[in-house]
Amino acid sequence: MTAPTSRQFLTALASGEGVDRVSVHLESTASSVGKARRFVERQLVSWGFPPDEDVVQRVVLTVSELATNAVLHGRSRPPAEDELIEVALSLKPDFALGVAVTDDSDALPLTPTSTSATATRGRGLVLVSALADSWMTAPRQRQEAHQGKDVWAFFRCHETSVALPRTA
Repeated sequence: MTAPTSRQFLTALASGEGVDRVSVHLESTASSVGKARRFVERQLVSWGFPPDEDVVQRVVLTVSELATNAVLHGRSRPPAEDELIEVALSLKPDFALGVAVTDDSDALPLTPTSTSATATRGRGLVLVSALADSWMTAPRQRQEAHQGKDVWAFFRCHETSVALPRTA
């Protein structure tokens, strides 16, 4: 069985039935990266993922990298103006978990390249590529001057014990 492509993950998580979605808006500041990690970890645990499970650790680290990139490279307004990023999770049990970090910049991320062992920058998307089963970027469709983008990372969830609460 071949692994799903990024588009297949996105299609199933964006429009599929049985998908639970949550999101948070955070200020586009360095302190929000930690808030994004804590939000994601709490949500995964509330969905039934054990906090020490490999996928939880991979997702939290991926969110850290994507949120850092959004804060460092995704601003479209002057530094003195407020700007938000969004961190969203989508879960389809027994199939996939997706995380999207949204910023207001129209600039797409650079293709990950290998970096030297001593480099202190430029490793974020290389790390995301290693941690996630797939990732992609997509422009946002908004009517504002800056449309921005979503950077998605996808993680397969096989036969999870996750039980989503059902609403009546």
